[in-house]
Amino acid sequence: MRKVSKILNRVSFEQQIRHYPLKTAHLKEQNSNSINTAAQNISREGFTLKTSVLHMKIRISLQENIAAAKAAIQKAAKQKPALIGLPEYFTVPDCMAHFTDAKKISQETCVETLNFLKEISEQMSDIYLLGGSVLEEDGGKYYNTSTLWKNGSLLAKYKKINPVKAEIEAGVAKGTQPVVVNTDIGKIGLLVCADMFDPVLLKQIANLGTEIISLPVAAMGTHPSVKGHPLTEKVSSDYGLFVLKVGNVCSNMRGGRSAIVAPWGILGEVSDAPEDSILTRDLDMQRLREYRRKLNKS
Repeated sequence: MRKVSKILNRVSFEQQIRHYPLKTAHLKEQNSNSINTAAQNISREGFTLKTSVLHMKIRISLQENIAAAKAAIQKAAKQKPALIGLPEYFTVPDCMAHFTDAKKISQETCVETLNFLKEISEQMSDIYLLGGSVLEEDGGKYYNTSTLWKNGSLLAKYKKINPVKAEIEAGVAKGTQPVVVNTDIGKIGLLVCADMFDPVLLKQIANLGTEIISLPVAAMGTHPSVKGHPLTEKVSSDYGLFVLKVGNVCSNMRGGRSAIVAPWGILGEVSDAPEDSILTRDLDMQRLREYRRKLNKS
């Protein structure tokens, strides 16, 4: 059984950045009471949670990708969502067409991407930012790492447990610890792309009370073509949780089309248009909890 890690409070980015690019400090388990309430972003009467996912067209350079992500985040923030999500490897140029050397990619993209996420998060008052993923070095190994931010602070990070064959061949290591973050808007489980094919991992984060899965995806060239979101819908209905699937334009036809999925169906998905787009929907948390109560009784 893998060791399960619950991240219950935010850890300052300053405590982490001292270790880049060589090593990242372990996140501590603490009480979540100090997390600020994003009252303006949550409808308490109906327990609805506005959420935006950013479906991106990946550019040919790191700087262009960061500029595009910044513009999309700023545009989405005007809608006052509680959550904004980015895709897997959103700053890696050319849709990972040259994904052959994890060390090189990490050295070229990691620090600048994390600095960007910290800075843009600081600019958004009380909005949780799901930072897609970045290749981060830790202990001499390179991990596909997903992050969660708020008000410029790094709340949690998760190392992808199931890297795909192309990642492993490039030198991406396997993570070992599932992560569920207890926030003031609900429990968020962090996954990355192929982790959705791991039934043991899904059961672990579900048993930890996950209400919202963050699922940045890239659907690399080896991924088979998929119509719709059959796996995402099944996981959502079987475990009673929302899934925020955040992909990019390159992976539209390979299962990487962005969508927001509820146990009762797809709340929204992006089109096949080869352009940046923002998908925003309200998550009915009250309806979700009623669904979960019925699910637990069955």
